[in-house]
Amino acid sequence: MIDLCAIRRLQTTLRIFEEELKTKTGLSFNDALLLCAVNKGIFEPRALARELELSPSRLTRVLDSLEARDLIARSLSDSDRRSLTVTLTDRGSAMVREYSCSEIILPEELHFTQIGREESII
Repeated sequence: MIDLCAIRRLQTTLRIFEEELKTKTGLSFNDALLLCAVNKGIFEPRALARELELSPSRLTRVLDSLEARDLIARSLSDSDRRSLTVTLTDRGSAMVREYSCSEIILPEELHFTQIGREESII
């Protein structure tokens, strides 16, 4: 049996974590995930949308927001002029470095090595 109360606690914990992330960094969860994805080498919008499970329109809004804050830059792809490439700006790279070692602590409920050990969902 799935423990719906545990899932609700997880959902609440994640929401609180997202609020703390926004307060400390100014980034939404999707903003932060996109910066991390670009930092690990995913540069094409289509691949970013797949990685982050975002619709093209939602991805565009996230990219617009990050570009307006000078955290990413979009440019024409070297290999295909019809495509764009997303890169971190110096400011975006600095933010990724800074918050990779930040004091934002991942709540214990979000340590996925602990979730589901007591009971199998299947």
